[in-house]
Amino acid sequence: MDALYEIAERPAQRRSPLAWHIRGSRRRRHHRLIAETQEHCRRTHPRDHAALIGLSWDVRPEGFSCLIGYVGEDHATFAASEHTNLPAMRFATTMHHPEGGDVFVQYRKMFDWIEAKGYAVDQTHLHYREEYGAGFVSSSASALRLMVPIR
Repeated sequence: MDALYEIAERPAQRRSPLAWHIRGSRRRRHHRLIAETQEHCRRTHPRDHAALIGLSWDVRPEGFSCLIGYVGEDHATFAASEHTNLPAMRFATTMHHPEGGDVFVQYRKMFDWIEAKGYAVDQTHLHYREEYGAGFVSSSASALRLMVPIR
């Protein structure tokens, strides 16, 4: 199954302080932190259905840095002073499904698509954004949206 790539806009958003840094390529730890963040949000904001995202930067062969947290515009959830702002951004994006194989292979294909379409990757704020649906477990068991910022 070939991936479908498209351009998507995300408005300026507030990011929750529910975030952790991951150093190195420890995907298992990444999945555990996603589960912990989901559970924390269910306990503290049971009626809020904000989007769970991962923001990655400092990507290099031996690993990356990543923040896991929620974004949204709900004043009750995102009004605290420790929340940070994400600017409006444009992304190349595709859905990754478990049968699609390795996430990093999919990202490499997306970079090829970006170049072929005449866009440029914009790593001013981050390298990757991933959006996880409710009940996300892992990229080998759940679908997720892969996103690369462009200009």
